[in-house]
Amino acid sequence: MRTMLVAAAALIVLAACGGGGSMSATGVTPMAQSVATSGTITAFGSVFVNGVRYDISAARLKKNGKAVTQAALAVGEVATVRGQQNLGTGQGSADSVEVEDNVVGPIATIDIAGNMLTALGQSIKVTASTSFGKGITPADLTGLAVGDPIEVSGLADATGTIVATRIGRAEAGEALQVLGTVSSFDPAAHTFNINNLVVDATNATLSGFASGQPVNDDLVVVRGTQFDATAVRLSADTVEAATTDPRESEDGTHAESGHVELEGLVMNYVSATDFEVDGAKVTTTPDTKFSGGSAMDLADNVRVEVRGMLDANQVLVADAVEIDRVAAIGIEAPAAQVDTANGTLTLLGVSIAVDADTRFEDKSDAQVQLFTLKDVHDGDTVVVRGFESPAGSGKVLARRFERLAPTTDVVVRGPFMATTAPQFTILGITIDASNASFGHDQDQGVMSLGDFFTRAVGNIVEVEGTASGNVVTATDVRIDSEEDR
Repeated sequence: MRTMLVAAAALIVLAACGGGGSMSATGVTPMAQSVATSGTITAFGSVFVNGVRYDISAARLKKNGKAVTQAALAVGEVATVRGQQNLGTGQGSADSVEVEDNVVGPIATIDIAGNMLTALGQSIKVTASTSFGKGITPADLTGLAVGDPIEVSGLADATGTIVATRIGRAEAGEALQVLGTVSSFDPAAHTFNINNLVVDATNATLSGFASGQPVNDDLVVVRGTQFDATAVRLSADTVEAATTDPRESEDGTHAESGHVELEGLVMNYVSATDFEVDGAKVTTTPDTKFSGGSAMDLADNVRVEVRGMLDANQVLVADAVEIDRVAAIGIEAPAAQVDTANGTLTLLGVSIAVDADTRFEDKSDAQVQLFTLKDVHDGDTVVVRGFESPAGSGKVLARRFERLAPTTDVVVRGPFMATTAPQFTILGITIDASNASFGHDQDQGVMSLGDFFTRAVGNIVEVEGTASGNVVTATDVRIDSEEDR
């Protein structure tokens, strides 16, 4: 959501609360609001979460239960930020930033074709929104192997599958960890399940539970060092209750008022006035502002950002809901016409825009952590994933932006548009497929040029090749049926 929308939503909240806050010496109400937000880190230079820049110079930073510095945090990790937001500028200052990985442990299986892997009994899905940490080369599932210890941060869907926003290599000696929901709790045996993982809490230190121990449907963080891969059984050293209220601080207290912002997948959907996001109950009203879709688009596993206030029953009453757009368009090519003032550049003649929700990562040799468009120069190899905005404009709004090591190869991914075979276009980019091989992600082998032109209509196509000006000479062309690959 845009910063303007954040400010507008928060202003609605203030109006509903009778103005919110005291008058300053000048007689002007301070433009400030307490805020608790949970979402994906998209950039640094302070920290950007849910499109808002938070100054973290005075914040307490934690990851997996330990105090850390900013260098330990990474783009793509899901963080909970508590602090204040200036409603005039849309920027904030953080009191605390906390990251809890969903999984820290060794890979058990990898399914490259299905974009899936498993670790510690948890199913993990990789999508176009998944970032990969340094040391994973190539930056996809093929850069990993069974047995590799990894950290996974992401969003759980309605089936318990973790939709990964980031996968990185775990540090040596790092404790095994799973964040998930308790099921099959056996108080006599001191065991419970988190999806396909059996947790043995016989010798664990338990904390944060009202009854002194976990019960079914509790959200917990389990840590340990002893794992039986054959039995998929973790001997827990600690089991902690994980809060679903982002307002709650590490000492268990929380603000009774303030703005709440959540990014996550819709779960337990009953209706537009009864669903959950990130473990929190959510409702909408006739005054809720939707972007990227409407209330009719809400359903289990739809990715959203929700902003509003918690009512007396701890239900988040949404002022604004953004329905996440599928990042179906991808371009890897040399940057041109980089305009940092306006947040734009071109790739193969296509106009690209970035905004506060764009996730920035530097995977070039420079490895700039606080990477932004200001670090990009004409000629740098970059890869962008996003969607056409406005629809039909041929312009792309980037959801992910990465700088890579220099290469002469280009990749273009987007909707197929037929011209005169063997040429076609993607977003106005001319593709010369005279000497290309053709395929489909669901088929084995290759297809003929004629078969490709018939089957590609209405589909997403991915092209690899080289470029001369804005014409791409393709070496490999395939129909990609999975939009968010």
